[in-house]
Amino acid sequence: MNASGEDAARQLEALAKDLEAQGFAAQVASTGGYTGVRVTHRAVSQLSETIYAAPAGDGTWWFWWSWADQIAPISDIQTAAFKIAYVLTPHANV
Repeated sequence: MNASGEDAARQLEALAKDLEAQGFAAQVASTGGYTGVRVTHRAVSQLSETIYAAPAGDGTWWFWWSWADQIAPISDIQTAAFKIAYVLTPHANV
């Protein structure tokens, strides 16, 4: 998907809404010149992350972890939300 900054901002808002619906605190905010979604597990606030939207080297726009790994294309909100929720949810060792 070729997107613009405006498209990315709308997708970040949609991602925040999806994560809120799953029980996370999620807020779109600008920090350091970038707009991202600050996501926090409501019960374990140490489990938090800021997700960004930016173009990859080929020009397609992706959601990115703060450590610069791609999560999913910005057109795939469900996959991105699933991966983020999985990472930010405590898992018991069984």
